[in-house]
Amino acid sequence: MDKKGSRLSISFSSDINFRFIVKISIIQRIKSFLVGGDERTRKMKRNTISMLIVKGLSILVSLAYVPLMLKAVDRADYGVLLTLTSIVHWVAMLDIGLGNGLRNSITKDLANNKFEKARESVSSCYAALAMYVSIVVALFVVIAPFLNWQGILKAQNPETELLTLAIIVFVSFCVQFVVNLLTSILYACQMPAVTSYIMLATQVVNYVLVYVMIHIFGINTLLMIGAVTCLVPPLILILFSLFLFRKKLAHIAPSFKFVHLKSVNSILSLGIKFFVIQIVSIVLFQANNIIITQAVGPEAVVTYNVAYKYIGLIVVAFNIIVTPVWSAATDAFVREDFDWMKRTLNYMRKVFLCVLVGGIIMFAVSPLVYKIWLGKDTIDVPYIITGLVLVYCLFEVLYKIYGTIINGTGKLHLQMIVTSILAVIYIPLAYVLGKVMGLAGVLTANAIVFMLNFIWSKMQCNRIINRTAVGIWNR
Repeated sequence: MDKKGSRLSISFSSDINFRFIVKISIIQRIKSFLVGGDERTRKMKRNTISMLIVKGLSILVSLAYVPLMLKAVDRADYGVLLTLTSIVHWVAMLDIGLGNGLRNSITKDLANNKFEKARESVSSCYAALAMYVSIVVALFVVIAPFLNWQGILKAQNPETELLTLAIIVFVSFCVQFVVNLLTSILYACQMPAVTSYIMLATQVVNYVLVYVMIHIFGINTLLMIGAVTCLVPPLILILFSLFLFRKKLAHIAPSFKFVHLKSVNSILSLGIKFFVIQIVSIVLFQANNIIITQAVGPEAVVTYNVAYKYIGLIVVAFNIIVTPVWSAATDAFVREDFDWMKRTLNYMRKVFLCVLVGGIIMFAVSPLVYKIWLGKDTIDVPYIITGLVLVYCLFEVLYKIYGTIINGTGKLHLQMIVTSILAVIYIPLAYVLGKVMGLAGVLTANAIVFMLNFIWSKMQCNRIINRTAVGIWNR
């Protein structure tokens, strides 16, 4: 072999060795990331990676669902369905705070190895919530026929069709309301990745059923599609509950012999605060569809939801990171591991910078994405609408950084007061700005409220983890 050939051989061999070393280095970094830290941190990382994969698939199905629905029903009917599910979702979130109260309670019991007490809490909460929901459903069935659903939904559909759909949607959401306690239990057991599997299964089954209804049976009525869409989630949750309580959650599975309603009182003492915050969350997170319908019109609801489904992906992505933190923060707070809480807070701040960059890029290419995503059904979403959705989503993410830690510690008194005031301000502000500025006005009000929500939560969270919180900051 000549010198030139020898040099080429050495160069090629060096290149192969370099690539091999880089590959080994990357693998070692990944392993170091997964096994580094204490057990709480390692569990949080594993859940995050699992959720990233499953949520990615879930997002793809969710995005594919929008053009499918636009082909199934016209924009006005789709807006009606979105508005109706938002109204019912208001009620479905009102679990008197039992879900989040149970989440914190179980986490503390498991941290202290009080498994029987945890099982008693689970059993009692299921029983209490089932009784509560039965009363709510009975009242709704009696009251619903006397409501003007055409006026509430700004729809031209027959009143009987809207009433039937409203009852189906309400009852199915209320059943989901009870069985959804499973998600709180999974969070408490630091198994949030399983909730992502449940969501993915729900979305896939929903998509397949709607696709079959439209393309095989030619069914595209608002009543039928709305009924199927709302009945699937509780059925999926019931199936997962039956499986998990026989397997991984058998040690805290609900049982009639463990039902002691008095034990719910201790959960409710914290749960009531969560209950008030949930009502406020309904206003801040779910009222947009209602306000837009009343101030602008049902078609604007579709425009908003298209923009939010797209830009809201940054919130979904951040939720994947932050979801395991809540119960882990409860565990850390019980054990007074404030150094872990500080490290986790710094980690979430760094993640926000990635979210910010991603959001700006998504905003810049949004017209192209809408065109590719929706095809011939492209809806005109002005840059200003996408931009305002981005602004309030970024403030929502900033709030979640600090609010998640606060929720984990159970120091909710300040949050309950401040967010209640913001909710009272938001509704008239959003309606007035909506009348004056249209959809952009409602979203401007959203951005203002979420900015204020971020400010107070940062102040309280920093006080808690630095152990300088006193008075209302520590309640």
